[in-house]
Amino acid sequence: MRFTKFILCLTISLACSPAGFAQKKTLCPAPPPSPYKHNARIVTGFDARTNLMRTTLEHPRAISHGNSVVYLSAAFVHQDPKRPVKPTLDVAFARSSREPRSLRSHDLALICDGRSASFIGAARFQSRRDAHGMAQDAAIVTLSYEELLNVTRAQKVVARIGGEEFELTRNHLEALRELASLMGPPPSRWRVAE
Repeated sequence: MRFTKFILCLTISLACSPAGFAQKKTLCPAPPPSPYKHNARIVTGFDARTNLMRTTLEHPRAISHGNSVVYLSAAFVHQDPKRPVKPTLDVAFARSSREPRSLRSHDLALICDGRSASFIGAARFQSRRDAHGMAQDAAIVTLSYEELLNVTRAQKVVARIGGEEFELTRNHLEALRELASLMGPPPSRWRVAE
């Protein structure tokens, strides 16, 4: 009995020593670097509203056209494996300015290698003012996984909001490609819940 207590105390003391902490670090190696080269921040966290995990992409580089500047963000919710449904991705193009210029009066279209996507005009719009008095407008479109793959396979993607066009850089497309890789298995494995 005393021998087992001695072994237990010895194990605890080794695990709590600095050498033990150093040994624990080697047991959990760092994950390999991402094969996608971009500057976006991709974070997965718990979404209390849906009770599911949500992965969000925020790209720090602006997409500019003339005097207009637009930022790209995207998010998807991880689906419950017990109730599989086809995943979707919400892509937002946000703009902030001192004077409110509503995006609401315009349609949103993504042109992939010269071809328009099928969701033209199906965008949702949000407008609000931040703490500094800046007007923030966002045009949000929901893409199915197949539509997202069409966007990420394209060499040139242009977002058209009203009369303005914003070309996504290679960096933005790489971030969307990584997000698509995180969304799940290929479509042939999905079962649609009805």
